[in-house]
Amino acid sequence: MQRRVIIFLSFVLALSCLGFSASAESFSFDDIYASLSLPSGVYENVITKDNAANNEDTLKSLGYDTESFNTGGMLLIASDKKNDRLLVFSAIKDGEAEQYFNINEHTPQTRASYRRLHSASDRFKVLGYNYNSIEWKNFKNSGRWLMLRYNFRQGGSVQHRGYQRRTVYNGYTITMDMKVLGGRQLKAADNNALNKVFDTLSFTQTLPLPQLPVSFDEQITAPSETAEDTFTMKGKTAAGAKLTAVVGSFSTAETKVFEGTASKNGSYSLTITLPREDLYFMTLTVEVEGALPLEKQYGITYRKGLINVAITSYPPEVLEQDSYTISGTAEKGASVSLSINGAVSTKRIGNNGKFSFTVDTKNEGKYDIVLTFSKDKYEDRSFVYQCERTLSDEDRISRIKSSAKNPAYSTLMRNIDNNDGKMLRYEGYIISSEEKAGEWILKFATAKSGETYRNFIMLSSDKQVGYPLNTKLTAYGVLVGTSSLLNENNQEVECPKLQLMHIE
Repeated sequence: MQRRVIIFLSFVLALSCLGFSASAESFSFDDIYASLSLPSGVYENVITKDNAANNEDTLKSLGYDTESFNTGGMLLIASDKKNDRLLVFSAIKDGEAEQYFNINEHTPQTRASYRRLHSASDRFKVLGYNYNSIEWKNFKNSGRWLMLRYNFRQGGSVQHRGYQRRTVYNGYTITMDMKVLGGRQLKAADNNALNKVFDTLSFTQTLPLPQLPVSFDEQITAPSETAEDTFTMKGKTAAGAKLTAVVGSFSTAETKVFEGTASKNGSYSLTITLPREDLYFMTLTVEVEGALPLEKQYGITYRKGLINVAITSYPPEVLEQDSYTISGTAEKGASVSLSINGAVSTKRIGNNGKFSFTVDTKNEGKYDIVLTFSKDKYEDRSFVYQCERTLSDEDRISRIKSSAKNPAYSTLMRNIDNNDGKMLRYEGYIISSEEKAGEWILKFATAKSGETYRNFIMLSSDKQVGYPLNTKLTAYGVLVGTSSLLNENNQEVECPKLQLMHIE
């Protein structure tokens, strides 16, 4: 018996060394031929197809119900209440799943077109998803996935944020979504939590490609909003393909049909004219001999006086780079103004209809960004972005050190005004420290002879400095003028005053 116990424990130890967890919970999904595991002790209220009917109250507390769970292609929902996270794994048979079946079997150009659905089109924006980071990555065990970061908006305000992984595989659009609830900003830990589950995902079978619908790459799509009654859709499809657009009004039973044919090289151009201001739905059918027909649906709002605007690039709420580009397209001849914390710059949109601004975000802090479009006889349109740049302590200190100047003390005293507002660096000694009116005032000497100090600098800090007196240190601070203090002879002298930024 003892020998059996020893063998069993050795087996468990071997598994742990290989990275397996005896307590990790595994799940299989037969529809998509896939499986994954959840780490132990992290998620509670794990709901799948097998137990959804018995967890109606839990689903409601998470913002779902049994019907939406089943019809929305949900495979698994798991709650991490401690970290305000909700993991959602889903697979749906949508238009893209029908069109591509397995994204890994298509050309880079086709994958680029699928990526553009998340950036340059309204495909997901009308659902509330605003993606601010989109890139492909190829994984050894699960193929190519889009790596996505987003915020989800409803009624003009952000409801939640999250990270997603998305692919088309085995005839399904498959999404793993780490929703971050409670209104907080995203953290690297949220992405890491998603990766811990994603890294366990594997497909047990890859289905062969069936006959696919006709190829279709939209380069100019139908607008979701327009102030003009006519627009033209352009792109590439199969040579000689027939395009049929059926446009219907939401307020009347009236429909109109528009037809076109792709050229010998597959290029197409289809012009649509809307009869009146209204909300429209449109179904586009693309057909060619030898391939299955393809259908796509669109929602279009036509209202005169509305400036057509498409934002293709904008900064995320959490800024991680020193600059970002805000760009897109709008009505030619319109003016576009960019306000950043009240500082405004304006451009006029040229004949190509494109605009672009570069936003400097290297400084830490909040950025209130407002993009406003205006044109004579049109309604102004504004887009608001609230962003924030937070540096790590390491990056902040590195920036302080790299920007600091070190003029001689006598040179500084002669050129106080010229150095005002600049980052300065001095070595010296703290000889006194006291709190006054909510800030700490430190008397700092840059020179010492025996027990005598000279060349004083006044340092102000919003927190107490933890170094003992008379310790040689290096202080970094912004010059904010001068201050008076008493020297060793009890005489009042003028000295520079620095707002302390770092000391070591």
